[in-house]
Amino acid sequence: MPIELQTRKGRPPRVVIDNYLVITALMFGGGTAARLRQAWQNGHCRPMVCKATVLDLLRQLGQPQLGFSAQEQQSLLGEFMPHVLKVRVPEADSSSATTDPAGLALVRLAMAGKAHALVTADRDLLAMAERFICPVLTLDSFIDTLASRQAARHHSRIALAA
Repeated sequence: MPIELQTRKGRPPRVVIDNYLVITALMFGGGTAARLRQAWQNGHCRPMVCKATVLDLLRQLGQPQLGFSAQEQQSLLGEFMPHVLKVRVPEADSSSATTDPAGLALVRLAMAGKAHALVTADRDLLAMAERFICPVLTLDSFIDTLASRQAARHHSRIALAA
């Protein structure tokens, strides 16, 4: 069942999206990942990034097994970065940030940016969901939540017009 993302009226929810999901959304043209990409491109959510998460995204896109040229990497980044909210996370500027577990950067970003949700496929983060400051959601749950949010907004517009 979708949860309610508490945002200021009319504002898209600020979300931290696991880089694995960002890359999946950038690389594949169908399914839930495509819906995530459409959500950020159409302004239905506002992904947040910080220095540590951007550096990790660059590192992941540059992995040889993905086979992306530098130009292809830049093109993929061009599909994501114009839609993000950049958040300064003081801990992300420290030298230890590059050796911290990947999930820690996401948690720090969510806290600093006052995220409405953290969207991940990481089992450890999902297991911490009950103790976290904002909802920790799977991609499917997040997409369902956005769809419910859009439907509710559509129904309220119809009711106002009547």
